[in-house]
Amino acid sequence: MDERIVAMMAAMRSGEADRLVHAVRRMVDANPEISGREVLLQLEALAQQTQEQANEAIVASEPDRDTCAKCGQPIETDSRDRSRWIHSSDRSRGCRAATFTVEDGWNDEIPRSWMATPRKRRL
Repeated sequence: MDERIVAMMAAMRSGEADRLVHAVRRMVDANPEISGREVLLQLEALAQQTQEQANEAIVASEPDRDTCAKCGQPIETDSRDRSRWIHSSDRSRGCRAATFTVEDGWNDEIPRSWMATPRKRRL
């Protein structure tokens, strides 16, 4: 694994540990007589809530997928700009680039002006 990724993961774990310490400190400040069992129950509830939020964020970040109305290739929304559609195969906007193969080269039948466009959906 990349050294930089390992370092970032360690920093994230450190941040989570700090967050847990602060959560326990808030619990103890609010109720100095709190038992360890109560702290554990509250931490478990916090972990569940955090996991649900993370799952919702992951689902919300999934790209929309469709088939290009121009060339028929699979397309999806760009993660950096959800209004922009790109071809799933090569992350390009252009249909001509998305249909390029080493064996056949460029498909000259596809105009250079064609860009990833979702099919029109009927409501």
